[in-house]
This record gives sequence, C-alpha cells and structure tokens, in this order.
Amino acid sequence: MLLDLKSILEKGVQKKQVRVVVCEGWDERCLQATASVQHLVKIVLLGNPEEIKKKVKELKLNINKAEIIDYKNSPLKDELAKKLTELRKSKGLTLEEAKKLIEDENYFACVYCHAGYANAVAGSAICPTATLMRPALQILREKGKIVSEVSIAEDIKNDRTLFFTDASLNISPSPEELAQMALNAAECARDFKVIPKVALISFSTKGSGGDGPEIKPVLDALRIAKEKEPKLIIDGEMQVDAAVSPNSAKKKCPNSPLKGEANVLVFPNLNTANVFAHSMLQFSEMKYAFTVLKGMQHPVAILGRSTPLETIKLMLLSCAMQVNAK
Repeated sequence: MLLDLKSILEKGVQKKQVRVVVCEGWDERCLQATASVQHLVKIVLLGNPEEIKKKVKELKLNINKAEIIDYKNSPLKDELAKKLTELRKSKGLTLEEAKKLIEDENYFACVYCHAGYANAVAGSAICPTATLMRPALQILREKGKIVSEVSIAEDIKNDRTLFFTDASLNISPSPEELAQMALNAAECARDFKVIPKVALISFSTKGSGGDGPEIKPVLDALRIAKEKEPKLIIDGEMQVDAAVSPNSAKKKCPNSPLKGEANVLVFPNLNTANVFAHSMLQFSEMKYAFTVLKGMQHPVAILGRSTPLETIKLMLLSCAMQVNAK
C-alpha cells in the first residue's frame, strides 16, 4: 500500500521537539519550508541575519519560531573549532586550520550538531552534495557502520512504497558492507512503521545465473545479514521481478519467504542501483519521495539543488522523525 508519508512524518515528530540546523539558511526553498514546518520542528538557520530577514520580508513569510545564527560571527566559533581539532587530530588538523573550516556553514553545522546544540543537519540546498558529505562523514559518521543512502520511492501504478539502496554513495561494496546496507535500509523502513521485507537484487534468482563471482558476494551478504538480524525477513539472490511480483516469485522462487512482496531492494553495487534509479524515473510512473542517510550518529538530509519545495519539507520532518525513532 502507498504510504501517506506526510502524515507518518508529522505524527513521528510529535514525541519531542527536535532542532534541525539548516546549513544554507538563506536559500528561498529552505525559508519557505521553515515557515511550513516550524510548528513541528525547531529550525536553526545559518546565515547573515539581515540577509535572511530581508529575504523573508520579500517572500512575505513568517518564521518567528525559527532561530537564525550568524555562524561567521557566532560566539560558539572557538568552542566548535576546538571540538573539530580534537575530532580530527589523528589526521593532523591544527587549531588554526579548524578555525578556518568553522567559517564554512557545512562544517559549522556538523560540529554544532556533534556538540549537542542540534539533533540533525540539513544542507546542500545550494552547494554540491560532496561539500556537505565531507564534514558529515568526518564528524557525524557512526563508528563501525557503513553510511548508505536509502531512497524512498512511490510506485503509483502498484499502490506501494518501496525503499531501495544505494544509488549514490557505495560504488562496489564488500559482502560485509552490502549486509550493513541491507540492515540500514530495513531500519529506515521501520522508521516509517513498515515491516521490512528485504531482497538482495541480482541478475540471477536462486542460482539461475550460475555460480559466478558476481553472485557470491550477494549470497555472502545474505548470510551475514541473517547472522546479525535472525528475525529479519530477507532473501536473495533474486531478480527484481522475483522480488516484487508474486506471480514471478511463484515461478522463480516459490520457497522464498518474501513471496514476491519485497518492499526493500538492495542492489549489489552503485552501477546497478544508479541505472535502476534513473531508468525508473524515465520509464515508469514511479517517483522519488526523498532520500535518507543511514549510518550517521545524527540524521543528515541532503536537500539537493533542484529538489522541489514539498520534498524539502518532508526531509526536514524526516530528520525529526528519525531522532524521535531512536
């Protein structure tokens, strides 16, 4: 069944108020989104206060519940620079270098969140994704976990919501990494109150493609994931139709616990996942809702330079819901 994502998110943020720091607080879409969600989420906007207030006035918005921080002149700069130095001292970062980095809104936001002043970070509304991902991975990465992106897609034709991974970050994951990506995606589904049914995707279904070197990592990942979460409904290797079509599953893998009802698709590498993602958008009625990063100590939302306003609203709420889900 197609999920009512907006209702789920709005309900999921009501446990406790969450502070989300927005790196590029002067971005027009971020300001419009702030005006819409500020009654549910505490938004902290980084940027020049006068510039932001001027733009808010031009847009005729009310963001009176949001906080604006002039990060270039913040009294927290020295404290955050010291924390960044401590975090990166093994990499040779000096205090002087850290002070320069804190002048960047992305580094400021990530250290600000790490220091406990916010619960989540949202950015890359203007800058390239890598500009935010670099400090996010350096500062907010969860120790011992691979960071993976989970895409949430709405399959209008078949009235269902699917979670799939990873179309952006991990190029050629090892079996251990692939297993963790599967567990990350399953966790994401649970955040949305969905019982995950995970399929490890391949060009082969249960041996139909032979026992070549492309299939073994998928089978190893299946074994590792089962060892880590024995109760998880997961199976592989299988083709997409065997994973999501009950009719195909009856013919290709009748004994699979998924029964052709997988709602989480884990692709074996970035090449496969990215081709699927772009083909899906071009040749089907499916559409992206938004993406979630898993494997972080705190939620990080990659907003995107061309992301529609409504999606940005959902991503800000998603940050808050993820905090409340822990």
